[in-house]
Amino acid sequence: MSPHPSTPVSKAKVYRTFAQALLIKKYWWLHALIVGLISVVGLIALGVWTYASAPPLVNFVAVSNSGTVVIPEWEIQRGKQVFFLKGLMTYGSFWGDGGERGPDYTAEALHHTSVSMRKYYSAEIVKSRPLTQDDLGMIDSRVKREIHTNLYDEKAGVIALNDAQIFAYQELITHYTRTFTDATYEEAFMKGRIENHISNPADLKALASFFFWGGWVSGANRPGEDYSYTHNWPPDQSVNNYPTFPTYLWSFISIFVLFAGTMLVLYIYGEMKTLPGEPFNGRDWSLTTVDLENKGDAYVRPTQRATYKFFAFAVILFLVQILAGILSAEDFVGGGPGSFLATSVLGFTIPFTVTRGWHLIVQIYWFFMAWVGYTLFFLPRISKVPNGQRFLINLLFTLCVIVGAGALFGIYFGHTGWFANDEMAYWFGSQGWEFLELGRFWHILMLSSFCLWVFIIFRAVRPWLTSQNMWSVPAWLFYGSGMMVLFLFFGLFMTPTQNFAIADYWRWMNIHMWVEVTFEVFTTCIIGYMLVQMGLVNRAMAERVIFLAVMMFLVTALIGISHNFYWIAKPTGIIALGSVFSTMQVLPLLLITLDAWKMRTERIKAHEAVAEGKQRFVMDGVWTFILAVNFWNIFGAGIMGSMINLPIVNYYEHGTYLTGSHAHAAMFGVKGNIAIAGMLFACQHLFQRSAWNEKLIKTIFWSLQIGLSLMIGLDLFPIGLYQVATVFKEGLWAARAQSHVTDSVWVTLTWLRTIGGAIFLFGGVLPLAWFILSRGTRMVREAATVEEGEWTIYDKEKAKERESWAASDEAF
Repeated sequence: MSPHPSTPVSKAKVYRTFAQALLIKKYWWLHALIVGLISVVGLIALGVWTYASAPPLVNFVAVSNSGTVVIPEWEIQRGKQVFFLKGLMTYGSFWGDGGERGPDYTAEALHHTSVSMRKYYSAEIVKSRPLTQDDLGMIDSRVKREIHTNLYDEKAGVIALNDAQIFAYQELITHYTRTFTDATYEEAFMKGRIENHISNPADLKALASFFFWGGWVSGANRPGEDYSYTHNWPPDQSVNNYPTFPTYLWSFISIFVLFAGTMLVLYIYGEMKTLPGEPFNGRDWSLTTVDLENKGDAYVRPTQRATYKFFAFAVILFLVQILAGILSAEDFVGGGPGSFLATSVLGFTIPFTVTRGWHLIVQIYWFFMAWVGYTLFFLPRISKVPNGQRFLINLLFTLCVIVGAGALFGIYFGHTGWFANDEMAYWFGSQGWEFLELGRFWHILMLSSFCLWVFIIFRAVRPWLTSQNMWSVPAWLFYGSGMMVLFLFFGLFMTPTQNFAIADYWRWMNIHMWVEVTFEVFTTCIIGYMLVQMGLVNRAMAERVIFLAVMMFLVTALIGISHNFYWIAKPTGIIALGSVFSTMQVLPLLLITLDAWKMRTERIKAHEAVAEGKQRFVMDGVWTFILAVNFWNIFGAGIMGSMINLPIVNYYEHGTYLTGSHAHAAMFGVKGNIAIAGMLFACQHLFQRSAWNEKLIKTIFWSLQIGLSLMIGLDLFPIGLYQVATVFKEGLWAARAQSHVTDSVWVTLTWLRTIGGAIFLFGGVLPLAWFILSRGTRMVREAATVEEGEWTIYDKEKAKERESWAASDEAF
């Protein structure tokens, strides 16, 4: 790590280690520029490849009938619109992206096409003679060859289909008509519990057209290549879809890069450990704050009490998210207590598309509400409270509540067909994209409210946005929040008429940049801030730790977005970039692991300080949730994420519950725990000391972590392996078939999930909600006068310390 400010340094020192070069603050602009250039060039390449290599979206015509249009382009576009408006992306998936309750529609359409083509050719032979084994082998080879033969005519702008493919398309229309209108059909939507979810014959035909196109893209070879537009994904022996050579090659290269990167990180870490100084060298006390020690029950700073409502709103949304998740899981087992309540008491059934949509979007939204609340809580310590700040905070909360209500009701009314027309459903109901389920209007209003949040932060940290303090912790608080909101705007580039391969690119530019880039950056900034406030790390050290971690996250995760594009009709370069850079995303998490034990021992130090009379409070609850963030960052995001991001592994697991296993561990494990940690940090200052219950917080903590671990260990991970085994043997279509996801193994494991779910809900979520909501009347008073921020005082009084750090930079 970096040398301590008080350490004498030699001006004559010439040789610098690589670690020392990284820590010289005056060169950070150069490091940031290099990272920025690598990231921009990589993202430009991804965008160019996405648009230039998108599969053709044109009319399908008949070869044998003078080019008669079989499937017009407009019908494919209409099918895509129905797919989203009816929430089918939260039920099933397209090219593996979406929900896992229903089929992957592209894998299903491709397999049905192959089965129907064999049926067609068999019927042709049977007209003249009985089928022989040789006939079946010949038909099998012919179907595989014809599915991979690309009859796209770029000049004419059409794709030709032979008679067998046209026959398969007609049978596909029948299949999807029965799926959504016949409750007795083996693949009936939601196993027939909701009939006529889509009933218009024209819409059903259009839906079949869209799925047929997706299947065609998955089978037809990309021009000039011997594999399909999707690199022969999904796996399906019946159509000769097997992993390509680049899939194997870049998997091996990624493993090599991981080993090389790990050795480099360990080497640099070893260099840092030889430097004087210690990362955990804040004050004599730890795990408490100046305000807690000096003010106790006295007061909080101006505008801080105004943040409590964000925490109350966040825990209510947390509860809604978990209940929606329970209803979603119950659909696999044919109903449970939640389904009984909905049908018998409320008198209606909530579609899986709605409950899962709620489960996903509300999850992200309650994270944001907690993050908004505690970042606003931090601001009065950073600088003097600007005029009108309370009004802006209250306005922000009002907008957030409107967006939350609009999303919840809009998703339900949109997916169940309450709106008068499709345009209204799109704007005020649901856009239908996974993780972006809310209507377009609510999406734009959400962006507006989050821009207001960043503006409120900017007003407070503006004194810190100078050349001298541009890398300070308060400045990073603004950078992290601003980056997180900036990437939300990529979602606006999705339009209803885009090629799915292009629109899904922009969706991932939104979702991935949230989850694996800006969320990690924001988490790093927030933890850095809280560690400084709790006396664990001095400010200068926090600046260095945040800068290095953020640069590593950005250079690996920005281009690492490519691992989401492996199979959605992108060229081989996507696999190359995605595999290498997503593998390197483990490296910044490795640094977290190396100091994990030292972080664990800080609690012992804090309790010893209390026993010696050096401090009065210990923020045990906050600290345990911060430790949980580190654990799940390493295990859930790092190990489980890198395991499934390897191209050859991802080829077989994409669209299975192994992805869901990683998602649960990373989303709540990292983002949820940091949301709760910050919430408790603020609430321990807001609530009266007599209202604080450390024992209850400990129970909540262990219930949430154990519950999450059991849900993953007893259900999500085993089910994922069970599916992958089926994918490997038969294909994705079989692993996602209704008969598979509702069989005895699946039902048993889903019921086992209730063990962890019950602990999570009754030991964690409900007590947390009660604790936060019941303390609303037991808060400390707010200061009557506006104080100067403590960080501003530090800036004025610690010039000598900054000069010492500058001298250490020169010594390097």
